[in-house]
Amino acid sequence: MYCGRDFAPSDGGINELYTFDLAHDLRSGDAIASAVWSCAVSKISEAPDPDAASCLTGISYMSGTKTSHRFTGFKNGVTYVLTALVTTQLGDKVSLWSHVECRRNHRSSPQSTFKRYRRCARNEPLRRAV
Repeated sequence: MYCGRDFAPSDGGINELYTFDLAHDLRSGDAIASAVWSCAVSKISEAPDPDAASCLTGISYMSGTKTSHRFTGFKNGVTYVLTALVTTQLGDKVSLWSHVECRRNHRSSPQSTFKRYRRCARNEPLRRAV
């Protein structure tokens, strides 16, 4: 299921943390037991990336109703689809996805290229903390 909004554009090539909050998708008292993330090139992308799956870095993180994963190596001009397939403690399976477009040099501050927190939750605004 589409999470309701796209992630903010990426600078590409850097280590970024993306998060889905499933608070509106889980039953009361349920939490995430496991999450499997994937990365693919979107059908709306203006450029190709045959190695999109290799942009995932490390392991998935889970905390309550949130799951996160780090990505690196996004290529300029490519729009990616980030997907999380979640299994909950009560045995439900939920899938959320969203787009992220790589646009190098769209931010002016070099400090903004590190420690980015991106969140996608249905009916909630994206928040970024640097």
